Amino acid sequence: MSELRAGMTGFDITPRFHPTCGAWGTTPEMTEVDMPLLGRCLVLEQNQQRLIWFSADLVGDSPRCTDRLRDEVAEALGMSRDQILWGTTQNHSSGAPPWSQFTGAVIADLSNRDEAFAQREHQRVVSIYVEAAREAIERLQPASVWAGRGYCDSVSFNTRFPLPTGQLKYCRHHDEAALGGRPIDPTIGLVRFDDAEGKPIGALFNFNMHPATMINQKMISPDWVGTARQCLEDALDGAPVLYCQGFCSDINCYHMFGTPEQARQTGARLGEAAVAALPALVPVRSQPLAFLHKTIHLRCHAMPTREQLEAELAELEKFIEDVKDDPKLIWCLGANLPQQFSVEEKIRFAEYRMEYRRAGLRLLAESNLPNPTLPITLGAVRIGDVAAVLSPGENFAETGIAIRRRSPFVHTLICGDVNGLFGNIFTDEDIRRGGYAIDSYFEILSFDGFRLPPGPGSAQQVIETCVELLWQLHRQK
Repeated sequence: MSELRAGMTGFDITPRFHPTCGAWGTTPEMTEVDMPLLGRCLVLEQNQQRLIWFSADLVGDSPRCTDRLRDEVAEALGMSRDQILWGTTQNHSSGAPPWSQFTGAVIADLSNRDEAFAQREHQRVVSIYVEAAREAIERLQPASVWAGRGYCDSVSFNTRFPLPTGQLKYCRHHDEAALGGRPIDPTIGLVRFDDAEGKPIGALFNFNMHPATMINQKMISPDWVGTARQCLEDALDGAPVLYCQGFCSDINCYHMFGTPEQARQTGARLGEAAVAALPALVPVRSQPLAFLHKTIHLRCHAMPTREQLEAELAELEKFIEDVKDDPKLIWCLGANLPQQFSVEEKIRFAEYRMEYRRAGLRLLAESNLPNPTLPITLGAVRIGDVAAVLSPGENFAETGIAIRRRSPFVHTLICGDVNGLFGNIFTDEDIRRGGYAIDSYFEILSFDGFRLPPGPGSAQQVIETCVELLWQLHRQK
């Protein structure tokens, strides 16, 4: 078996600003740069097998749209889609990339777009990705692998607070969330690649926490990820560090709706904890390099009845009227909205949920029921003694913890937001309790039309499939 070769590079994808349509020509609300949006590209090669792994400070998009982006990059490089891993940090202050209908800024008006400008931005960014991959390929060289972990339990909190009524409140402050007793995953995963002289080629950095300090602001920023990544890169003599987002559906950063200074504070605390773990990394085997993917189908909730949809429409209409008179109202169809939302933002949130229910009524009238299952493609990568599970979208922290506990690998990275933003995959308990985000992502009609959210058993299916893929890779020699 031949030796592992690694090459790594960084790139800048900070958007250009349209004079009236804002960042990317798609997000009028975002008009300034606090910190640049960056990406990193890792290329691994062994036995004529090559894998290209991107991660960038973007919010992400649907798997269908992301597959088109992977195809564009793969075609330009003469490779297959399966060789391209497209990671994002799920950054909530990136604006809507030119190919996306999802802003990460929660509520934004995307109707004011300059399509020609956005298309030029699309072409520009894809070309940057392609050139970054080519540069990383040119840098390929024999590499040794070092791996280990650190811990940081002082920057994140679990957002989901069980209520005595059996329902659930979405917390947006760490002090309140601490009373809920829900788990976080403080594990920092670290993998470093060194050249023949023992100098760093680059590294992987894995943690699970939403970048949502600067959510709903006018400033483009990588949020806390930028500062944390810079701490590690400084410690590694400037070698690029690729941040792998974890399973963060229910995990947020301490200062939601915060300031640039608070984003830097969070990033510095996490980055310092990661740097402190670097001396504890140990050399591991770098063979074999292998990766697998498997598509499964998650069973959805049952289609709501006409009576259910009409009742929910009436409740949403009432919320819109009530919030005009009482701007402090936050509970909307079982979900507590952020107090920071303006009346207009609360109304827009209710209106897009109404659109979904009207679409459901049309389908029922046409006897045209949606698919009862949702496909999701999960993956796993093996780099000798190191493994990474790959899932699109947002899984719960406890899902990732369960996978790591059952992994046959000592060093296991839990990577979410890879190859698309699938949506929230809730545990059975949280499906029963309901609350914010239980179905709101799947109600965005512009993504993939009318869809039903994943039902009970979905999180366990993800766990079992990821563990199965890890064991398949572990048996390879």
